[in-house]
Amino acid sequence: MDTLHALMKGPLPSLFFCIGNPVVGNPTQYMMEEAFLDMNFPGQYITCEVEPNQLQTALEGLKALKVAGGNVTAPFKQLVFPYLDSFTESARLSNAVNCITLQADGTYQGDNTDGKGFLQSLQEQVGNLSERRVVLFGAGGAASAIAVELVLCEVQEVILVNRTREKAEALVQRLRGVTKTTVSTQAWEGTYQIEEDGLVVVQATSVGLFDEKRCIDVAFSQGLQDVIACDVVFNPTDTAFLKRAREVGATTLDGLGMLVNQGVLGLQNWTGMVPDALVMKTALEKAFKL
Repeated sequence: MDTLHALMKGPLPSLFFCIGNPVVGNPTQYMMEEAFLDMNFPGQYITCEVEPNQLQTALEGLKALKVAGGNVTAPFKQLVFPYLDSFTESARLSNAVNCITLQADGTYQGDNTDGKGFLQSLQEQVGNLSERRVVLFGAGGAASAIAVELVLCEVQEVILVNRTREKAEALVQRLRGVTKTTVSTQAWEGTYQIEEDGLVVVQATSVGLFDEKRCIDVAFSQGLQDVIACDVVFNPTDTAFLKRAREVGATTLDGLGMLVNQGVLGLQNWTGMVPDALVMKTALEKAFKL
């Protein structure tokens, strides 16, 4: 009689997740799975839409499954703190988590790779940022993470512009004095005018995500010189904000590089391996065309 061999001899593949609401249209799972294949890493990634009142239950369930790590997207980046055990400096200063990693001792650490991914993408295009003034729209998870990394790399000034002034002020209080970077807020009442040369302007809200016609209420003056306009929105990659900036001659930077870079950093946290960023970027480009 032939001996039957078990198909699952172990160890089981490592399990990873993305939680948010909504998550339909989020390409992270496809990007990560392509990276796992390229790395020959035994990982499985699931995308879960979680209702806001079920966040604690969802995280407790994922912990019970001994997930090795995961990603957190809106609206939960600032709501997961009570359910994690430790935090990196980036997560603590931004008060936002987008990457969770199971530690060797069985605890879960929250990190924020959004800002690091954005900064890497910006530096690849601009180079030295030490003399730059940055106007940053938003005060949520992505905006907070970006503000932290800009301060840590010591840009000249970060100006936070948000409809809810209190949220921006709270972020300023966390960041003021961390480095020599000046951090301040400005009111956003009506149309915000970009009138100064040499600025880096960052659209770090979710406005325009999955909607190529929506844009924040901002206007770029004609004749601006050396202005870099960046959008964290990754789908569509060419947003209404970027088109508006390009019309006046600004250089633009889409959200694709940030999404790839933060994914690379997350995979390094989870696996200790360095994935191929080109494989991940190609996966995203393919996902957007599916």
